[in-house]
Amino acid sequence: MGNDRDAELLSHFWALHAAIIKRDGLEQRMRSGVPDQELFDRSLSAAEGVLATRSALYRYLISRGWTAPDTTVKDLEYDEVVLSETDAVLHC
Repeated sequence: MGNDRDAELLSHFWALHAAIIKRDGLEQRMRSGVPDQELFDRSLSAAEGVLATRSALYRYLISRGWTAPDTTVKDLEYDEVVLSETDAVLHC
């Protein structure tokens, strides 16, 4: 049981790590050259990926009994609003 929980927790951390690396790489490319629309779109998608994976990690931790600080709860609520709005715009 413990190993399954550890594996699930680690998968959330690694997903967030990968999303941050991807976003940072795209942001670096935008700063070092002339960005085009495709790069802007990919960068926005990567930023949304960070929000989504961070939200998933926080939700997982909360479901396992972690009491998040008030600022984290507010950040999580805000992230989920942003994600729902961007998802709604993309599927219009």
